[in-house]
Amino acid sequence: MISAIFVISYLAYVLLLSFFVHIPFLIPVWIITGYIVGVLMVILFIVINFIWMRKASPMNKFMNYMAESIAYFVDRFVLRIKLEVEGRENIPKDGLITTYVNHKSLLDPVPLRELFRRATTFTPKSEVMGWPVIGQYLKYLGALSIDRSSDRNTARGLVEAIKHAKSGMNYIIFPEGGIKSREDERMVQMRPGAYKIPMKAKTDILVVSMKNMTQVRFRWPWKATVIKAKVHPVIPYETFKDMPTSELAQIVFDKVNGDFE
Repeated sequence: MISAIFVISYLAYVLLLSFFVHIPFLIPVWIITGYIVGVLMVILFIVINFIWMRKASPMNKFMNYMAESIAYFVDRFVLRIKLEVEGRENIPKDGLITTYVNHKSLLDPVPLRELFRRATTFTPKSEVMGWPVIGQYLKYLGALSIDRSSDRNTARGLVEAIKHAKSGMNYIIFPEGGIKSREDERMVQMRPGAYKIPMKAKTDILVVSMKNMTQVRFRWPWKATVIKAKVHPVIPYETFKDMPTSELAQIVFDKVNGDFE
């Protein structure tokens, strides 16, 4: 849907100018500016949808379809990312899950959102929630804001996140607590406190290993980047419900990093 809006806007802009303004040497300019117009039309479409999204549930099917469509558009037409998935069959179509992934780039959430065909959101830092358009959009998707300056604010958001997780929301969590190394793609740190959602909401855990996200900043915009995501088999809640979070964190750590050996 979002990609179609971009392509239609882009082609309409270039074709209309070519038809009404007969100056052939300006066509390359229209092709370049048409890309900008297409992106602006996508942003306008998203902002207009904020009117109804502010009153909708984060579990709304159309809202999550749109989120997946936006991720696909940004991957293909903006970041030039192609997502290759191993183990897609391990992603549950329903039921309760929380997803854990290694974190190497601020762009990690984009291909990850494309990966899921179900209600999915994130746990960004509170600073991200203040970004224009993006922060508001994440709020409507039910994102859990991590406020490192206020444990009280984070705890308040966690209560809401647990409620959404019990309703089927898939929270994608980066348990390293931020980007600790851009050179090493493996998970380099564990935060046992990152496992409160599956423990409290009694969700299963899905582990995903992401490869090549560190290469996007070096290859963009001239070269496309193939991002490889390996989806590991689900860890059922019953198998870890009595574990200390430090032991659970080690299991997730080993699963992610085992794919890099």
